[in-house]
Amino acid sequence: MQRWILLSKNLPKEALDWMRSLPFDYQLSEDVYLCHGSPTDDMMYLLENIETGQPIVRGDADILALLDGIDSAVVICGHTHIPRTVKLSSGQTIINTGSVGYPAYEDDLPIVHKMQTYSPHANYALISYVETQQGKRWQTEHINVAYDHEAAATLALQNGREDWAFALKTGRVLSL
Repeated sequence: MQRWILLSKNLPKEALDWMRSLPFDYQLSEDVYLCHGSPTDDMMYLLENIETGQPIVRGDADILALLDGIDSAVVICGHTHIPRTVKLSSGQTIINTGSVGYPAYEDDLPIVHKMQTYSPHANYALISYVETQQGKRWQTEHINVAYDHEAAATLALQNGREDWAFALKTGRVLSL
């Protein structure tokens, strides 16, 4: 909730209205399903369990349970900012594309935990359907892009966000 308050103070009404109009999830095609967190909870990490305060990749059965019946061949999620591709026993591929502008953060909900990429690079993924000798399959390529993260960190410092500046420079959470 605190993040939404910060956003609502700094973004124009038109931008906030646009974000409110976005769907919770989206079936892009018969094969590709998109969500932010999990199919049932925008704030639930689909691929990682954070009970220890650090992300640990969930087991196959746990991820399948969180999919709640979504059977698309490819599920693209986010929320953790950590680039990752997981192949499930169901044949499904679950992809977290990473983050273009915030490679590490600490959150206190549902418990205190840290998400860190350990790199200042921006991340995205290319997903394609390819034909191989074994047949057609989905292929994922995670891309790390160097950019002027020092300039972004300087801007964060100018806005009083030492924590963001450190995350942008290092891909790590600032330990106080």
